[in-house]
Amino acid sequence: MKLFYKPGSCALAPHIALHWIGKPFELERVDQDKMRAPEYLKLNPLGKVPALIEDDGQVLTECGAILEYLADRSPETKLGPGADPRERYEIHQWLSHLGGNVHPAFFPFFNPGRYSKEAGHHPAIKDAAVEAVNRQMELLNERLAGREWVALDRKTIVDAYLFAILRWIKNFPRKIAEYPNLHRFYQKMAADPGVQRAMADQKVEA
Repeated sequence: MKLFYKPGSCALAPHIALHWIGKPFELERVDQDKMRAPEYLKLNPLGKVPALIEDDGQVLTECGAILEYLADRSPETKLGPGADPRERYEIHQWLSHLGGNVHPAFFPFFNPGRYSKEAGHHPAIKDAAVEAVNRQMELLNERLAGREWVALDRKTIVDAYLFAILRWIKNFPRKIAEYPNLHRFYQKMAADPGVQRAMADQKVEA
């Protein structure tokens, strides 16, 4: 198996999951300029990370889908749902929420030019992104009140995805320490051996 990643991107989530699973895998770094290279576009025409090549050559894309695949591939790790459809729903619900609401809330802050070519509009776009991210962080902070993990009362692939996203908060006016439940979760995840190995591989810090 080979994971294509950009340091500090959402690809950190499947990278963490791969370490949790404990089976051999390879890594290939894909910086921004290489994402549009013909060689990479053959793997992922969208020019994004992560991408995962299985041992038989099958290419998988999209962070949440890769995480679900990894959990299903190694059910003994209990990183995904068990046989109960409600468990599968809860995992899928949270992956969908993180991928569809939380993750995209950051996009306008980091790349306002994606939303307007007028440089004069960019400060307002970034301000709107800050408000959207703050709201998502408040909701997640409420979710983690009295909880150790996001879903199923155990460590799952959802936690890896949330941790990868929370790293981006350091660039925002409101820091993670202002969300006490998220801060507790973040510190616990940062101390996890699999998380630490993935961050060391990518040369990024918590």
